[in-house]
Amino acid sequence: MKTPAPARDAATVVVLRDGARGLEVYLVKRSRTVDFMAGAHVFPGGRLDKADSSPSTCALLSAEASDLHARLGEALPAAHAAGLFVAAIRETFEEAGLLLGRLAAGWGADDARRAVAKGALFSTLVEHLDAKALVPWVRWVTPEISPKRFDARFFLARAPEGQEARVDGHEATEGLWITPGEALERWAEGDMLLPPATAKSIDALAVHRTVEAALAAAAARRPPPVLMPLVWNEDGRAYISLPGDPRHAMPDVLGGRIFRVQLLEGRYRAVKAA
Repeated sequence: MKTPAPARDAATVVVLRDGARGLEVYLVKRSRTVDFMAGAHVFPGGRLDKADSSPSTCALLSAEASDLHARLGEALPAAHAAGLFVAAIRETFEEAGLLLGRLAAGWGADDARRAVAKGALFSTLVEHLDAKALVPWVRWVTPEISPKRFDARFFLARAPEGQEARVDGHEATEGLWITPGEALERWAEGDMLLPPATAKSIDALAVHRTVEAALAAAAARRPPPVLMPLVWNEDGRAYISLPGDPRHAMPDVLGGRIFRVQLLEGRYRAVKAA
């Protein structure tokens, strides 16, 4: 049996706001030129960089590494846990232009994003990183059958006041605020490509009417559950089972109504779990 590819550490931020139609989430559309989930609508996020866990970078966080380690509830070094919070903040800034923190003196948001894109260290552009704004929610691990895998820690965060979300135009080509219900409707109609973990996460958020309710529910569950979809085939068709599907070993812990997804002609769609 082939050894599964290692799952690379990553961080994802589900940015929320209270809109006129209720709770809204911010999604970015990944460029069709990237090598992972091209063309899909996802939450801002990306892999952990080595610099994210450096002492100088972690010193900018609003909480001690030991406290952040306890909030994640994982068996890993405290500095590594703190680095995941840094990665979450950095990726949200890079992909969505939203900074959970403060830029260093003399830097504007646009200039700082361009500097990061050109290779500048994120830690040299900021003076404070608001780790307390991030609420650990769930940990999605890519199925072992996949050639490229991530161990993605999903955080919930309220959109920072006074900032406008804008995509970078490179890795992400489109960004939008949308209610969970509208996102799932567009997905069902084939107007939006949602990966299974993203679709399930949006589905789980649909029960909350406000940002406060979503954050409180996430904070009440410790540690965040570790979830890995199950991929299988039947009659020449590919399916992905999520926790709560009879084929999956885990019960549903997030809530919602999506438990099974079919992959057909490069697109995912929810199907009834038999």
